[in-house]
Formats: sequence, structure tokens, C-alpha cells
Amino acid sequence: MPKLDEATPAPVRPPTLPPDFPDIPQNPSSELQPPPGPSATYVVAGTTIASGSEAPEVRAKDELRGRNARLREKINSVLEQHPELRDATEELALEQGLHVEAGTPFLERVNGKLQERARAIIERRPDLERLFDD
Repeated sequence: MPKLDEATPAPVRPPTLPPDFPDIPQNPSSELQPPPGPSATYVVAGTTIASGSEAPEVRAKDELRGRNARLREKINSVLEQHPELRDATEELALEQGLHVEAGTPFLERVNGKLQERARAIIERRPDLERLFDD
């Protein structure tokens, strides 16, 4: 235990570091590159570009997402109007969650599962088939 009459040493601080490249003048960014125009598109790694010049696979994925959303909306609408069908579709959804499909892209798996649920509804209530016509 230190004695009270002894002074405690000051904490040791690391020296301040010089700039990384002191011999290269640092230019403001406006001198290096002009600011982007109002129609500039920024691309981030791992994302897709949302423009009219999309690749066909991107358009196909967007179309499949839209079909999945519409089918999910139709299923939810039918289940709201006919709650007696909810048990059958929820049971099917639980069974679907237990099976893994390897090699099938995610959006296609989702679409297949939604179609299977729609078929289950139509099997129990054939008169509702008209709601799923597309």
C-alpha cells in the first residue's frame, strides 16, 4: 500500500502520431473529384441497382417477390373472411417449416409454399378457387 506522503506518478501517455503521409499534400475532396450530380446512383456492395437498366435476373426476382406478396395477401384475406380454414393452413405451414429444400432458391421455395397453402384452402373450399385465379 502506498504511503500518503509519497506523490503518485503521472500517467504515461502515448506520443501523438504524425499524419500517415506527411510528404503528400492533402487536397480537399472538391479538388479531387467534383460532387455527384442529382441523378447519381450509388452502388453498395451486396445490393442491387434500382433503375430501368436492371439485369434480367434482378427483374425476375422482383417479379417473384411481387407474386409472393400478392399470393400471401390473398391467403391472408381469405383466412380473415373464413377463419375456419386457418387451422388447416397453419398446420401445413408448420409441416413446411420442418422440411428443408436444398438447392432451390429462397424466393422459389417461398412461392412453392404459398402455392401449397393456397391449394390446401381450395381443397377445403373449392368455391374459393376464383379468388386465386391469376
